[in-house]
Amino acid sequence: MENAKPNESAPPSPKVPSSSLFLSPENLCGQTLLSIVGRGHSILADIRILSDRVPAAFLAAADLDSDKDESCQDKNTGSGLFSLFGGTSSGSSSKAGTSSAGDVDGDEDDTEDVKKYVPFLFDFSYLHNPEEWEASLSVVESKTPQQQQQKSNSPETLAELEREFAVNHRAAIEEYYELFFSIYDYQAAVNQFATDLTKGYFIQYTVESVLLDLDGRALLCEAVWLYGVMLIMMERFLPGPIRERLIIAYFRFCGRDGDISRIDTICKLCKSTGIVPPKSMTSANFSSDKSFKYPMDDDKLFARYPIPVDLVRNIVGVLISDDIYQQASVFPNIDHRSIRLSRQASMLYVILYFDPAVLRDEVGKLREIVDKYFHDNWVVHVYAGLTADLSLEWDDRFPAAKIALDNVLKVDNVKRLHINNAKLIGQCMAELRAYLTMGILTDKFVLDNKHDLLNCLRRCNIAARWRILHRRTSTQTYYDIVCVESDQITTDPKLEGNFVVSDTHVVSLLLLCSQLEMQLKDIFRELLQKKGDIWMNCREQARKTMDDLADYFKGDQTLARVSRHDGLIVWFTSMSDEIRALTYESGDHFTVTGREIQLCVQALEEVEQYDLIDRDVQVKSFLEESRGLLLQMARAVGVSESICEDIRWISDMSYGIESVKSYVTIIHTRVSKDPSNVALLQGFFLKLSSSLDGPVERLKQLSSAEAMKVTEFYSAELVSFVRKVLEIVPISVFRLLVNMSDIFERRLLRLPRKVAADQLVTYSQTGERYKLSMMAHEISMFAEGILGMENSFVGGVEVNPRKLLDDGLRKEMVQHVSELMNNILQFDFSADNETTSSLLRNQASAMRSLTSLSKRLEGFRSSLDCIEDFVAFDGSKMWHEEMARIISYNVEQEVNKYLLKKVLDSDSKFQSKVIPIPRFPKTQNEPSCVNFMGRAMSMLLKITEAQYTTYSLERGGWFMSDGGTEVCGLKTVALLRDAIGIYGLVGIDRLLSYRILHELHRFVKFFRTNVSKHGVLLEQLRDELYPEWKAPLNVISIYAHGSRKTEMLMLPMLTCFRRVGQAQLLRRMIRYELQRAARVDAKLLQLAVSTLNASLLSSNQTFTDHPDDMKKLFELTIAVGSGDPMDTVFMATDPLEGLPLLLLFFIITYVPKIKYDPNYGSLAKGKGGYPIDGWPIIAGCATMLKQFHPSYAKSFLAYIGQFIRVSVQTYAEKKGKKEEISRLALDLSGTIAFACQFCDISNLPRSALNEFVPQYLLEIANLVVAIVGPTSNVFKWFNFCLFFFGFLGFCRSFAAAVNLTRRSVVDLTGGIQLSNRSRSRSWGTMVTSWPFSLIAFDSAADRQLIRVAIVK
Repeated sequence: MENAKPNESAPPSPKVPSSSLFLSPENLCGQTLLSIVGRGHSILADIRILSDRVPAAFLAAADLDSDKDESCQDKNTGSGLFSLFGGTSSGSSSKAGTSSAGDVDGDEDDTEDVKKYVPFLFDFSYLHNPEEWEASLSVVESKTPQQQQQKSNSPETLAELEREFAVNHRAAIEEYYELFFSIYDYQAAVNQFATDLTKGYFIQYTVESVLLDLDGRALLCEAVWLYGVMLIMMERFLPGPIRERLIIAYFRFCGRDGDISRIDTICKLCKSTGIVPPKSMTSANFSSDKSFKYPMDDDKLFARYPIPVDLVRNIVGVLISDDIYQQASVFPNIDHRSIRLSRQASMLYVILYFDPAVLRDEVGKLREIVDKYFHDNWVVHVYAGLTADLSLEWDDRFPAAKIALDNVLKVDNVKRLHINNAKLIGQCMAELRAYLTMGILTDKFVLDNKHDLLNCLRRCNIAARWRILHRRTSTQTYYDIVCVESDQITTDPKLEGNFVVSDTHVVSLLLLCSQLEMQLKDIFRELLQKKGDIWMNCREQARKTMDDLADYFKGDQTLARVSRHDGLIVWFTSMSDEIRALTYESGDHFTVTGREIQLCVQALEEVEQYDLIDRDVQVKSFLEESRGLLLQMARAVGVSESICEDIRWISDMSYGIESVKSYVTIIHTRVSKDPSNVALLQGFFLKLSSSLDGPVERLKQLSSAEAMKVTEFYSAELVSFVRKVLEIVPISVFRLLVNMSDIFERRLLRLPRKVAADQLVTYSQTGERYKLSMMAHEISMFAEGILGMENSFVGGVEVNPRKLLDDGLRKEMVQHVSELMNNILQFDFSADNETTSSLLRNQASAMRSLTSLSKRLEGFRSSLDCIEDFVAFDGSKMWHEEMARIISYNVEQEVNKYLLKKVLDSDSKFQSKVIPIPRFPKTQNEPSCVNFMGRAMSMLLKITEAQYTTYSLERGGWFMSDGGTEVCGLKTVALLRDAIGIYGLVGIDRLLSYRILHELHRFVKFFRTNVSKHGVLLEQLRDELYPEWKAPLNVISIYAHGSRKTEMLMLPMLTCFRRVGQAQLLRRMIRYELQRAARVDAKLLQLAVSTLNASLLSSNQTFTDHPDDMKKLFELTIAVGSGDPMDTVFMATDPLEGLPLLLLFFIITYVPKIKYDPNYGSLAKGKGGYPIDGWPIIAGCATMLKQFHPSYAKSFLAYIGQFIRVSVQTYAEKKGKKEEISRLALDLSGTIAFACQFCDISNLPRSALNEFVPQYLLEIANLVVAIVGPTSNVFKWFNFCLFFFGFLGFCRSFAAAVNLTRRSVVDLTGGIQLSNRSRSRSWGTMVTSWPFSLIAFDSAADRQLIRVAIVK
């Protein structure tokens, strides 16, 4: 099919005669009514839009099923299990539908996650006594700590949950509130319009005069009908329990700064009716299982804000007596009357509920309605695919309606209708196959058989409409008749016995009928464009034929054996002139031109009566050809735009837009068996586009801005259905892809460079290669079928088949890869993680999982590359784009647990309705992790747990504390990169950053709530230790007193610093791996990013002008591994007074618990199993101080320097209690190592520490602590070292005087190794010649420092 223009595939418009006076822009009455109707369609679209976005917490609170799969439902449910206001069907089945996997229908992925919000989502009972309900929350808050931990509803947690819920869903709650008010405002506008008509505000218009106008009566009927549809759809898609909780949530969360002046009106409109929705989401029928909370009559739904009864009765009278849409030309046959009036029938069904007295008492009027509208149908299309079964709706509650309907709805009558419909379907399918035979539908054939073709289309659509609607009946007796089944699968309906018509037959009828409609519309469209050329060509050929015949009868031609006949010469010449004079552009009516053509044809028939002509076969052939050309001219003139309008209205399928979703499985089966069936789907999709007519017609007439929104919504719904139908193609392609991948990887032998002649047969593997060729051929067939479809407009959206195929393949790839990563990245660290052996075992298992995932993904990526040529897509590009989206989305969802304002699926830029990323339930082993990215980060954190491991900066990894076995190093991160790629490493880096930010926020909150209580103490200690450059009196007692007073604050600080430091060290390893990978795989990109980053940092330009570009540069900087994570500033916060001093007492408290381990070059735990490690704590402290002004770090080093100097001075002067001095002696080694390593990891120069601790003093103290043991005499060793250093200084001076050569010396065994940087900066080199030690001084300045120290 050629490309269709947007207006060519537009849905049909009702054939409403134009009344320019009423709808003119100057007519205030008409424009007011038109705007009301347009607003009604917009509100109905809003109901559908918002019904898909109901937060899962409200569904859980209302105890409703949030799974809304519309296509999977039990066949016995029909259009709904229950009636709108009546009892249940005795024969109805109660089977519930199943949901399809992979749907993304909510912002929370697990029911348990949303149930935590239920306690504060109240219904209207809250309004009776708000204080009591608010107090009920405190009951939950007053439970025991054990119960609070079990239910996760502690006092603080419940308040935080309510605040979190309000922050994340306030905008949505406000949208629902505005929707409910718009419904009330709509009915108020309708009633106000009726009042204005009655009072004569529109002067020449009254209710009666408006109903006499063709446009006016249609609009007035639609206005009242739309209000009733709003109430039905509101109750259907937003049931009462949900409505009540949404309104109360608005009252509680938005009442302080929102408008609650209309709350009483909204509560009255939205009060729950007690009606439970049916299982089918495509029916307007409801359940009669009412709660006893609100006892009410059934018609209260329409009686809360009613329409004036007089207006309703006038409208009902017009609908009964008139054809308000004037569609007699579309369905002229009397047998098609119920189809022609079907839209009025749905209006009557809804509007009669505003006057229930008619349904109960007026039998005569109901008989008239049933006989005219429902004599051959009882399932009514309500709006946008929703249906209602009158056999249930009009039950014993409405005696008059039931009596009238029972008069026609009898079993024998239903059987007769079923048999007639089955015969009609059989006849239509035979005609369709005949017409769709290749070469039949030519321009001439269509012009000659125009009326037969249109009648065929009428019969096909009428047959399909009756069958589709009535297969959804809810009455079991009628369902058994209409939906009778057969064990035999036949191509055509069974036209004998029980006359079986299955869903497969209905699908075949729809596909063939839509194909004929599409071809006819194309042909008529072409005829309209070229009918002028047809007229001219046919006229010229007919005229030339007349001239040839005139010449023929002259007898001058060589081979002519006819004598000259002057009479015939004159006659044919005059006929040629008459034909030349024929024109339809002269202004004459077409009937005049048609009459002239008819006279010419009649004359040509009469001339054959002459004996001379009758005996000449050649002349008779020319005359017959001329008559055919003249008739073709007449038929071409008869082709007009009205034919295309009639076809579009005949093919209207708005009634089945929801019903056809149950046929998707059948279509998939047909396409799987024969991929060529894909070619039939384009016409089917164009046929479905007619469903867009009703919602947007009036909005377009109004030129409303809402027309685009409504069109986009319904077009998106239709395109979604198109994607769902066509997804069988990528599913089939991926199934073949998996099979091909299996053959490539496991069965085919890889060819060596040289193959022996006798082994050629072995390597040929003709059987396997034949299977590959067949699979490749089948893939190409699937691709050819969908790529053969031309671009077309479905609704207001252009559908590109190639884009649909690409999206489908991406969807399948995302589904497969997500499932693979979710299934493999599951680690069991919860069962037996109390021992070192279990940690090693779990770590080995995790490494095996990463290796398996790496191989699987690599094989899958290779398979994608294999089918690129068959399906015509870029497999590598698809792989990288979708992998980045999968990782980014899962990281985003994992980060939500650290955020107050969460990123919901509807707000995520990585989630897509077209290519959804599936969400999987949490695992039992790691319930705190949302998805596999969280589990991967958790795995890294658990194998590097400080309780069992020690981090070594020089060796670049974590090692077991008791055995030295590496559990996480550069090889681990490299393996992780192979498994989840660069995107995965960047994602884990982001998760670790948010974990750090979360811990920092918790620390700030802890500091302001707990540490601030000790503000006086910290201020007192700070004053006692001031100034930091000197040692105060009784400093030992000050340190001891401060440690005792702050002891309760140390454990939370340890937990925070350990977690922050652990995450920062992991980020350093990840950044190094990213840098290494970029240096190998993307060296030019790495250099370009580094250069650009350096140039921007060196410039004086501000970065606020292009935030998006700066964000991209930041992401690229991380991806290539540039930058140091320790320089990251995670948050901006107010100063924390006393933080450096508190860190000093933290070091005094925990440094004695760790000791320097020369094997790792780090501070290790002194006692096995204690959850403390040197480098994570140091990194944590450095990260914490990085968040504040540099003066904090300087003040911290000042306190550290004061502590070190005081410790040395205490040793030298022997002041204080002996046990206190011994403790300080033990702390000195760890404190010095801590200070030096803090400077190293903070990227601070060593001079920053030397400002407060002389360098020589650090070296002396290091030597002392290295020599002495816990039971040694510290004072003697200290004095000895002072004397020894002085003696060495003297020797060095003497050696310099006599020009002695400087001697190289070696260090003591067990000397402290600070770090590579520390060793390089050390001014003295200690050597291992026990018990003597020499120091080689670097300069005269060093010697002078020692002399000064000895003198002091």
